Amino acid sequence: MTKLTNILLALSVIGLQACGGGGGGGASSSTAATPPALSLDTVQGVYDTTAYNGSGLGAATHAVRAVLFKDGATWLFLMDGAANANPAPVGLAKLAVSASGQGFSGTGKRYMLTDSSGANLAVSGNVPSTGTLGLTFSDSAGGATSATSTVAAVTRFNAVAAKADMAATWSFASTQPTVGGGTVAVTWTWAVDANGTLAGTNSLGCTFTGTVLPRSDAIAVFDATINENCAGSARIFNGVAFQNSAKTLTTFGLILNDGSNGTVAVASKVNPT
Repeated sequence: MTKLTNILLALSVIGLQACGGGGGGGASSSTAATPPALSLDTVQGVYDTTAYNGSGLGAATHAVRAVLFKDGATWLFLMDGAANANPAPVGLAKLAVSASGQGFSGTGKRYMLTDSSGANLAVSGNVPSTGTLGLTFSDSAGGATSATSTVAAVTRFNAVAAKADMAATWSFASTQPTVGGGTVAVTWTWAVDANGTLAGTNSLGCTFTGTVLPRSDAIAVFDATINENCAGSARIFNGVAFQNSAKTLTTFGLILNDGSNGTVAVASKVNPT
C-alpha cells in the first residue's frame, strides 16, 4: 500500500462503515463476513487532527486539517498546532488518492510556506472507527513512514457551501523577501461578489481576478481560481477555500497550475459586498 503525507486545514464524514453485515441464512456463525470495499464517497469531508506523530511533514507541522473529496482529490493544510489552539498554517499538500479494499492511498506534493516549491509526498489511510481516519505519510509511495495522524470529522462541513458566505471583501498580509536582501510587508485585498467573481489588488500593484464558487457536493468547501498579474507577468493559481464557523475568516489553499509553487492565505472579512 502506498503512503501519503497527512494534513491539516481539511471535511466531515457521515456514517463511516468499516465492517459489513452478516452472511445469509444458513451461514456458519463462525464464518466472518468480508468487509465491503471502501468507497471514497463515504469518507468525503473535512477532518482535524486528534493525534499526530513524526516529522515527515516538516518540523513545524504538529497537526493537519484534511479535506478529502469523493473524486480522490485530497488537500492537507499543515498546521503548527491542534485545532483548539488557534493554529497557524505552515504548509500545504495536494494529493490524488484512490480506494483499494478497506483503505486508500495516493501521492502528490507538499509545499512549506518557508519554501513553497514542491516536494514529493505519499499517504495511505484507513477507517479505524466511525468518523475518524488513520493516515500514514512518507516521501514516496512505499517509502518508510515519516509521520502518522488520526483525524476526526468536522461535522459542520457536512453541507453545501453558500455563495452568500463568500460575498465580501477579504484581506490578508504577508512578509516577503526582496531582491538583494531584506523583506517587505505585502497586503492583499480581494472582493468577491454575489456570483462568486473575485477582483482585487495587493500593495505591490499586482491585480487579481478569478472565481470562488461552492462545490456541488454536500461539503462546505469552495473551489478557487485566481489569476495574478504583476508588472505584466501572469500566473494562475487553483485551489480550495473554507471558512470558520462565524464566516469571518476564509482559508485559501492555492497551487500554481504547473504545480511548482503552493501557498496558504488566511483572509479576514473586511465588510460584506
